[in-house]
Amino acid sequence: MSSNSCFPLMISREHFMPQRFARIKGEGMVFIASLRAAEKAGGVWLAFQDSDGNSAVQANDLVSFAQVSHIDWLSKAQIEVEFKILHWGKVTSNEPGFCSNWVSPTLCANKIDLWPDCSKQKNTAALQNALANINLQYPELQTANFEQSVQSDQVKTLCWRWLELLPLPICTKQRLLKSPSASLCIRYLGFILRQSDRFTHLAR
Repeated sequence: MSSNSCFPLMISREHFMPQRFARIKGEGMVFIASLRAAEKAGGVWLAFQDSDGNSAVQANDLVSFAQVSHIDWLSKAQIEVEFKILHWGKVTSNEPGFCSNWVSPTLCANKIDLWPDCSKQKNTAALQNALANINLQYPELQTANFEQSVQSDQVKTLCWRWLELLPLPICTKQRLLKSPSASLCIRYLGFILRQSDRFTHLAR
C-alpha cells in the first residue's frame, strides 16, 4: 500500500479497531456498491459515525483499513459481511471523493502506526478487570481473535477495546486516538470507571 492511498469508503456506527475481525450488516444499493468496490480494490477505509450523524472523514481524522473476509449475500433481511481490520490510517483528503471505476465514495488516507512505542503500564489493572467482568457477564460482546494477550500490544488493544465498547462522542474518541501515546486514553478510561456507581462490577 502506498503512503497516500485512496480506497472505497464505508461508514459504520461501530468504531472498529485493528487486530480483530468485524461484522457489518447493511442493505440497499449504496451498501452493495461499497461491498463490490471493497472486493475489487482489495480493501476499504472504515470510518466511524456517531448517533448524531457525525462522521470521521475530515482531514487528519483516524480511520481503519479493512479487507473483506466473507460476504453472506444470502443472509436474511440484511447482507452480512466480515472484515479483517488491518491497520490505522490518517485522512489526507478534505472530504470523501468519488471513483467511477468502483462506483463508490472513496477516501484518501495515509497508513499510520498508532502508538508505536506503547509499553505495558501498571495502571491498567482496573481496566483489565472491568473488561474481564464484561466478557463474563455479556459473552455476546466478546470479539473473536482479539489479541489482548500479545505483550507488546496489550495496552493498545485494551484501550482500543474500551473505545469500541463505550458510547463516547466521535470527537472524544478521535481526540484520545490522536494522542501521541496511550497515557491520555488510560487516564480518561480510568476516570470513567471511577465515576461509575457500578465500578466494582461493570462500567456503564
